[in-house]
Amino acid sequence: MSIDKKLLKRLKVLYVEDDGNIRNELSSLLGNFFGKVYTAENGKLGLETFLKNKEDIDVVLSDINMPVLNGIDMMKKIRDIDRKLPVMFVTAYSDNEFLAEAIKLRVYDYIIKPIDIRNLLAVMNDLANILYQNFLIEQQHKELEKYKDIIDTNNIVIKTDVNGIIKYVNQHFCDTTGYDSEELIGRKLKELRHSDTSKALFTEMFEKINNHEVWRGRIKNVTKFGDQYIVDCYTIATINDAGEITGAISVQRDITAELNQKREVQIALMKDKGEIFLKGKETAAELNSIIAELNTRVVDLQKMLKQSQLEQDRIIYKTEKHTLENKRLKIELAQCRKNADFVEDRSVMTLKMNRKIADLKQQIKSLKADNRKLLENAEKDFLQERVNFEVKIDDLEKELSDCQKKIDDIGDAESFAQKLEYWKEKAKDEAKRAEELESKIMQHGDQSIMKKLFGGKIR
Repeated sequence: MSIDKKLLKRLKVLYVEDDGNIRNELSSLLGNFFGKVYTAENGKLGLETFLKNKEDIDVVLSDINMPVLNGIDMMKKIRDIDRKLPVMFVTAYSDNEFLAEAIKLRVYDYIIKPIDIRNLLAVMNDLANILYQNFLIEQQHKELEKYKDIIDTNNIVIKTDVNGIIKYVNQHFCDTTGYDSEELIGRKLKELRHSDTSKALFTEMFEKINNHEVWRGRIKNVTKFGDQYIVDCYTIATINDAGEITGAISVQRDITAELNQKREVQIALMKDKGEIFLKGKETAAELNSIIAELNTRVVDLQKMLKQSQLEQDRIIYKTEKHTLENKRLKIELAQCRKNADFVEDRSVMTLKMNRKIADLKQQIKSLKADNRKLLENAEKDFLQERVNFEVKIDDLEKELSDCQKKIDDIGDAESFAQKLEYWKEKAKDEAKRAEELESKIMQHGDQSIMKKLFGGKIR
């Protein structure tokens, strides 16, 4: 068998031996394997050493036949103080009287002289392993006690028998319900339910428990004063040493406050959504009013542009008429010049023609100036209106986008969003129509004037 040196190092040994040579030699050897070795030369000193270091000693290794106080009598006195301390006797005897006394003292083992070190270490190794397992069990038990305390402090704990009769409740349950434990012991668990909770729920619970299954769920109960509370419930079966189901243990967490808070948050969210929807409708109504006003102004602008176009056509017609008249006068002047016999008449006619030509030129110049001024004013008004409309259209598109986003968050205004999209597209169409009107003005106007006004925009 292999020796676990780490386990042996956990042991502190009291070694009692009256033979000095054996005691010194063996204690020196044991010191290499154990955490600490206490020594004594007889049972009396061994008892005194134990009393001084009883919290630190894990095992006693003692000779049985010693002066002053033998090993058996020493262990009887130690057993009056500690009934679980492991003891091993080292003896040259193996008679029935020694074995009977050893059994009464619950001796773990005995070693026959001369001592076989390997056998001693093997026995000690087994003992160290047992003590270590006991230590782990004790630690786990302490941890379980801590967990139990935590659960008892923060949760409702109820124990029942297989029929659902309450056998135990913790203080947290009494604080939650207002009952004393004496009022609950002996009652059926389902008697504490709220009227909204079906009795079939408890039937299902104990069917699962009897099948060694875990039951999880929510239960609505009532307190002693008629108030309702809701718990998250986790219920498992309790089992005895024979593996038989003896009842159930239910750990419950009161979630009433959490559910109430969640419900309040949901109500607040619904209220906020309703306010957002109403504000969205108001904003949409305002936007529709603005869009209607813009549409009216667009119509008025279209009328102004149409009137401007008609005026432009009239001016162009007059210009062409005067141009034809000018050509006719030039032809007549040329004919007069050819007639040399009528010099005087030609001079008079020439003066008349020159005056008419000068008058016509003046009229043409005046008409062109009027035409240019009219076009410049019309173009300025048009450009200003166009810029204003573009800015307003951009603002409206942004407002429509924000409004659309808010209404989309609400989730129940799809038709309203479609209307906004319609007015958005209509605004874009009006902008496009304004561009087409600009194009028409540039096509029908005098190219030189258009070029001065629009520069490289003429298409």
